[in-house]
Amino acid sequence: MDHEKSKVITVKIKVYGIVQGVGFRPLVYRAAKQYGIKGTVRNVGGYVEIVAQSEKEVLGRFFADLKENKKGGYEIIRMEAEELPFMELEDFVIVESGSSEEILVIPPDLPVCPECMRELSDASDRRYQNPFTSCMSCGPRYTIIEDLPYDRNRTSMDDFSMCGACREEYTSPESRRFHAQTISCNDCGPYLIYQDKEDDHGGLLEKEAFEKTIEVLSQGGIVAVKGIGGYHMVCSPFLEDTVKRLRKLKGREEKPFAVMFPVISEIRKYCVVSEEEETLLESKARPIVLLAMKQDSMAPSTGNGSIYCGSFLPYTPLQHMLTEKLGPLIMTSANSSGQPIIREDGPMLALSSPYLNGVLYNERRIVRSVDDSVAKIIEGKLQMIRRSRGYVPYPVFLSKEEGRGEDWTNTGIFAAGGDLKAAFCLCQKGSAVVSQYFGDLEEDAVMEEYQRSYADLTRLFQLVPGLAVCDLHPNYHSARFAEALGFPVLKVQHHHAHIASVLAEHDLKGPVIGVAFDGTGYGTDGNIWGGEFLVCEERDFIRAAHVSMFPILGGDGSMRDARKTAACYLLHAGLEAYIRDERIGVIKAALEHNVNTVLTSSMGRLFDAAVSVLNIGHENRYEGECAILLEKEAVLAERKAVKPADICFGINEREGILELDPRPVFKALCSMRNKEETGSLALGFHLALAQAVAAICERLRSKYSSNAAALSGGVFQNALLAGHTVRLLREKGFNVYLNQAVPPNDGGVSLGQAYLGNKYLKSGIMDLERTGCHVCCSTGKNNSDKR
Repeated sequence: MDHEKSKVITVKIKVYGIVQGVGFRPLVYRAAKQYGIKGTVRNVGGYVEIVAQSEKEVLGRFFADLKENKKGGYEIIRMEAEELPFMELEDFVIVESGSSEEILVIPPDLPVCPECMRELSDASDRRYQNPFTSCMSCGPRYTIIEDLPYDRNRTSMDDFSMCGACREEYTSPESRRFHAQTISCNDCGPYLIYQDKEDDHGGLLEKEAFEKTIEVLSQGGIVAVKGIGGYHMVCSPFLEDTVKRLRKLKGREEKPFAVMFPVISEIRKYCVVSEEEETLLESKARPIVLLAMKQDSMAPSTGNGSIYCGSFLPYTPLQHMLTEKLGPLIMTSANSSGQPIIREDGPMLALSSPYLNGVLYNERRIVRSVDDSVAKIIEGKLQMIRRSRGYVPYPVFLSKEEGRGEDWTNTGIFAAGGDLKAAFCLCQKGSAVVSQYFGDLEEDAVMEEYQRSYADLTRLFQLVPGLAVCDLHPNYHSARFAEALGFPVLKVQHHHAHIASVLAEHDLKGPVIGVAFDGTGYGTDGNIWGGEFLVCEERDFIRAAHVSMFPILGGDGSMRDARKTAACYLLHAGLEAYIRDERIGVIKAALEHNVNTVLTSSMGRLFDAAVSVLNIGHENRYEGECAILLEKEAVLAERKAVKPADICFGINEREGILELDPRPVFKALCSMRNKEETGSLALGFHLALAQAVAAICERLRSKYSSNAAALSGGVFQNALLAGHTVRLLREKGFNVYLNQAVPPNDGGVSLGQAYLGNKYLKSGIMDLERTGCHVCCSTGKNNSDKR
C-alpha cells in the first residue's frame, strides 16, 4: 500500500479566474461532498479559497475535475496550492466571504441559461413567463454589483426580499439556485411596469404591462425597454415610418441599427452566417455580430444601405419573450446620438418626445451602465468593435515578468485611453481590466460618466493607482484627467499604444513590425500620424515607415468634410485639374499661406479622399462613414467577380525611413474614374494597399530581423482590407497578429498604454522621479521632463 497516497492532508487552494458569481462555490461544495472531502470554500477578494482535507489521491482527482470544468460556467486561470498543518475538520461548508489585496476578477453579465429557458416556457413551473428568472449560472452580474465579494447584500437585488420558496432554494445545497444572488420569482420581484407616455395616471403591472408592450410594438410603436445595462429603444425593423421616427427620436440620421432575432434560424433568413459567426452569436457574451446581408427585406431605413446587419440573440428572459411574440426587433441603446446610454428610470420616464409611445421598466437598479458589445469575424477569428456587456470586466492577463525591485508589480496603473471610443484600463499584478465603452469624451455627459466610472471601478477593484498612463496629445480630455489625478504620468504615443495592445494580448517578445492605420494620432514630431509602420520591442519603438506626409486643413470639420480632404491631397499631389470643389481657391490659398494647416500621414484621411474622388460620398455624417462606403463598393465588386483596377502605391525611402506614397494611386483614380467601374477602382484601392503593406513589411523584416507583424488601428476594422493584408503577409511567411480581446480602434488603446506602463515599471524608470514625472515614448529614446 502506498502510504503517501493514503495519507490525509489539508491543503489551501487559491483559485483565480471567473470564479465568483457563476455558481463555482456550490459546484465545489457538491464535488467535495461527492468525494467525501472535508473543508471550506469562500470568496476572498479576487479569488476563491478552498480548504480541503482528504487523502492525497482523492484531492488530486477532486482538483482535476474542477480544472476540467465539465459542468460549470466558470473559467480557471490558475490555482495556487499550500499545504496546511493538520487540523480537525467536521464537514464541508460554504463560509462567509473575506477580503484580500489581490486584484479582483468580477464576472461579466451572463445570458439566460438553457435550464432557466425551459422554466420560462413551462406552464407548470412557478417561474413560467417570469422576465427576470435566473440561477447561479446566468443573469446580471457586473451591472448590479455594488461591492465585493459578490453576495446578494452587495448587489441591487438586496432591494427585493426573497419569498419563502426562493429562500429555501437559495439555502439548499442541492438546488440550482443555491447561493444564486439574482434569485427571484413571480412572488418576490422585480416586476414589469409599463408607463404610457400619453397617460400620466400610473402604469400597468406584470402581465398587463407585457401585453401592452406587445400591442404597441405590433402596431408600429416605439417602446423604451429596460435591459441589464441600460434602456433600449425597441421597434419593428420592417416598418419604414416607424424606423424613421426612431431616427428622429435618437437624432441618428444615417448609422445602421442592430436587430435582435429570436433564434439563429431566423437570422439565416436575412444574413449569411458562418460556423464561427454562429459560435460567436451564441457565446456567453451575446454580442451584436456584423453579418453579411443576404436579402434586404427589412425597412430601408433599418440598415440604410449597409452590406452588414448588426445581428444578435436575446440574452435576458424578457428579450426572449418579446422576440418570441414579435420576431426580429430593432434594439438600440436609449440615448441621443453621442450621449451615454440611459440607465436610470427617472430620466427615461421624464423623456418627452412625440416619437416614444411608452416605457417598459422595473425597479431593479442598474448600478453601472453597459452598452451592447459589437464584434465580427475576420479570417475566422473574433474582432471586437465595441467591448462592453458580456466581456467587461473580464481582464486581459499580461505575462508575469521579473523586474527591478520587488514591488513593481504591486503598483496599480490607470491607463486613460483615448478620447474617441473612450475606455480606460486598470492594471495590477499583470491583470488588466479594460472598462466598458463610453463614447466621445468631447461630450460633457460622456466625460462625466467616464469620471464617475473611474471612481466606481477603482473602489470596486480596491485599486489605488501609483502610475497614470495617457496619450501624448496635449489636448485630449483623457490625458488632462490623468494629469489631474496627481500620480506620476507616462505619456505614450497613440499608435505605439495601438501596437502595444496587440503585444499585450499575444504576449509577443522580440522586435515586432506593427502596422497602425487610423484617422488621427499625435506624433512625437508634433504632426498628425495615422499611417504608421513601427518596430516595437519592450517599451520602445522605431518609426520605420509611414504614409508620406501631406497637408490638410484642420479645425473641427476636417474629419467630417471628405471633399475638402480630397482637394487638399490632390493639390499636394499635383492633381489640381481633377478637383471638383468650388472652394478650391480658398483651400489653395490657405495651404499656400499655412493657415490652419496640419501635416498628416493619416490613412483614414486617404480613405476619405478616395471616396470623394470616386464620387461615392463627400461627408462623414458619422465616424468612418466614408471608409465604410468605400469598403461597400469594393466588397460588392468582389462578390460580383469584378476585375480590380490595376493600381499601386509607391514606396520611397527618405533618410532611412520608408514612405508609402499614395500619389500613383490617386493619379490612377482620377484618370480612370470616368472609364472604369467605381467598384473596380474601390477594390483596386484596397488590394493595392494590402500589397503595399506586405511589401513594406517584407523590407522591414530583412532590416530588423522580425518575422512577426501586428495590425491595429480603426482602419483594420475594414474586413476586406484586413483579410487581404493578413493573407498576403502569411503567404510571405509572416506570423500575423490582430486584436481579439479588445477592439483595434481607440477602444483598445488603454490596454496598450497599461502594457507599456507595466514595461516602464519593470525597468525601474519610474523610480527616477516619483512626483510629476512625464516620460514620453519616442523613437527608441525615453525623454522625461519635470513639469
